[in-house]
Amino acid sequence: GDKADYTNLNEGQVYSTQLTAGHILYDSFGMPFDSIMLKQYDMQKKGKQSFPRYLVPLRIVDFKVEYMGTDIRKIKEKDITFMRFDMDIAGVAVQVWTDNNYKIDMFNSPTQYAAFVRDGYEELLSVRSEDPLMSKPKYEFEKKTEMISMRDGVKLSTDIYFPRNAEGKLPVVLMRTPYKKEMMELKGEYYARRGYVAAIQDCRGRFASEGKWEPFINEPQDGYDSIEWLGTQEWSNGKVGMIGASYGGWVQLWAAVEKPPHLTTIIPNVAPPDPFYNIPYEYGSFYLFGAAWWAQILETEATNEISGSAIQNITNRKYEQILKKLPVIDLDKDIFGKTNEYWRKWIQNNVNTGYWNKSNFMSRLKDLDIPVFLQSGWFDGDGIGTKLNYMELKKSKNKNIKLIIGPWGHADTSSATLGEIKFDSNAAMDLQSLYLRWFDYWLKGIDNKITEEPLVQVYTMFSNKWEAASTYPLPQTEPIKYYLSAKKGANTSKGDGTITVTPNEKGKPFDRYIYDPGDPTPCPFYYYQSEEEKKKESEAVRDIEELKKEREGFHNRITDTRNDILVFKTEPLKEAVTVAGPMSAVIYASSSAKDTDWFVSIMDEDEKGELLQLNRGTLRARFRNSTQTPEMLEPGKIYAFTIDLWQTGMTFQEGHRIRIEISSALFPLFSRNLNTGGHNEMDTDYVKATQTIYYSKEYPSHIILPVLKK
Repeated sequence: GDKADYTNLNEGQVYSTQLTAGHILYDSFGMPFDSIMLKQYDMQKKGKQSFPRYLVPLRIVDFKVEYMGTDIRKIKEKDITFMRFDMDIAGVAVQVWTDNNYKIDMFNSPTQYAAFVRDGYEELLSVRSEDPLMSKPKYEFEKKTEMISMRDGVKLSTDIYFPRNAEGKLPVVLMRTPYKKEMMELKGEYYARRGYVAAIQDCRGRFASEGKWEPFINEPQDGYDSIEWLGTQEWSNGKVGMIGASYGGWVQLWAAVEKPPHLTTIIPNVAPPDPFYNIPYEYGSFYLFGAAWWAQILETEATNEISGSAIQNITNRKYEQILKKLPVIDLDKDIFGKTNEYWRKWIQNNVNTGYWNKSNFMSRLKDLDIPVFLQSGWFDGDGIGTKLNYMELKKSKNKNIKLIIGPWGHADTSSATLGEIKFDSNAAMDLQSLYLRWFDYWLKGIDNKITEEPLVQVYTMFSNKWEAASTYPLPQTEPIKYYLSAKKGANTSKGDGTITVTPNEKGKPFDRYIYDPGDPTPCPFYYYQSEEEKKKESEAVRDIEELKKEREGFHNRITDTRNDILVFKTEPLKEAVTVAGPMSAVIYASSSAKDTDWFVSIMDEDEKGELLQLNRGTLRARFRNSTQTPEMLEPGKIYAFTIDLWQTGMTFQEGHRIRIEISSALFPLFSRNLNTGGHNEMDTDYVKATQTIYYSKEYPSHIILPVLKK
């Protein structure tokens, strides 16, 4: 047909989209559909050709296909001729081998390390070109489960993958996870087949491991004890490396600062910083949505459900309603259906001392002397961790700190697309090969020259280039101040807030707004429908393109109408500006309150007014000088607040604008500051605050961007 409908069972809503002419259904690795597409390829014309594919639910994507000629391969001692095609699937490069009737015999995605081979054609896998020095998948393996004792007698369940018939003592790759070790078995097999002993362990109190689960607290000692057990076994060569993403990156840093003698190197992927700087707190502001979402993932063991529906159900909850109640500490009853001990500990300990000292590691990274390979993405929700962790490691004498940041999200894999955004294919870096080469060098002693390659590589979006250096921030960037100002006023996106490279001394000296915790400023990039909108449209069939526009328009609907958001823009850029690295803001402000919050967001605005959210930063005012020693504000006094805007690699193109938004809440992402100077997450009383942002010569509020030198 020419139309497709999709019912979202969580919302009880039917969505509709218009199909393109000649579209082909797409099912992930559904070979018959790919074969239909290849049959439509014009072999007379050749070259790159595009085909519209319908992805369930409700997305049309153009696939690019190019015929690469024929190849003869020996399969079971018989020479067979194959046709070869290169395919681009939403930025993911795929190699396809078919017979003369377009029946697919191999579907190979090198950067994702995924390959599908028709039964009997396994010899085609050998066509993959790899570094000749890189460890090859030549071993069969066997798995054993060990209960490894910790220093307090608690035993942690650990699956150990042994390469069969491997000679001599072997290096070990350890992965620790709270998300169920069996979910990582393919990674265990990957390293075992290449001559490593791979160990995958359930963290304390998770799944098959003994003990009580409490995030953060036990990981330093448990990591140390696990490493030392693995490094001293008779089959171990005494060298242990660690790898893993998110919490699996965190556990590496916690263990590393304990300095276990047998830990040789670590690869923390998308790893957070100390818990007070990202989750559950971000510079003192309680990351309400993130903490609630993550704790539910843990408490429901949602990662044990391989379809992903459990995680989707958690994500789809109506947090704009659930998280409204005060006090925040009692929300555990609504979120989990019962009280939660560590949720309450997080909230009770709202200063970065005492309880958090057990899980703080950043100040100790300067003493780390083992090689570290950090990897993250510009859109990684924990990306501030890679930045802050690198800055602390940089203080050490360690000469082997590797850093790669691409246009990716919270993942240890790469892609050339992010949602609807497409980058050049070079964005899809082969990260898995880099991880393996790093281990080969440090754990096996293979001289593959990886240490002679640039230590730092970051991707600049839309100029689509990898910038390389030996350190970060990049020496080829220069910190440039961009000043905020307004003539009539910056309140709402209909105001005239401006951003200029020189201070504007002719405008207003300041702008004001009222921040009311009883009506907290909505987060413009957290889309939701009001109850009235839902009721009105409950029986309607929604067009998916209309829904997309509605989601995009939600941001403007908020910033157009909320007087408690200040909006600033540059004039349309006369030439492109490329930034690559850490960003920050210095906001001169006063408040009528004893304590309050500041939020600063940075984004790209194109000629049509469409926005690309790059990053945002926050600061709870009482922590402006230290997260360990809170200091209340003197009402009406002007302070300089330095706000971490994380990092990005971005070319703001000619005709685009750099856009900044300032507010005192981003609800429901962050809990509300109640403006009283009390405990914001345990109290219920609140007061309105008059907030003043200054632009004068004496108090020049500005942002600092790392601009690539020409």
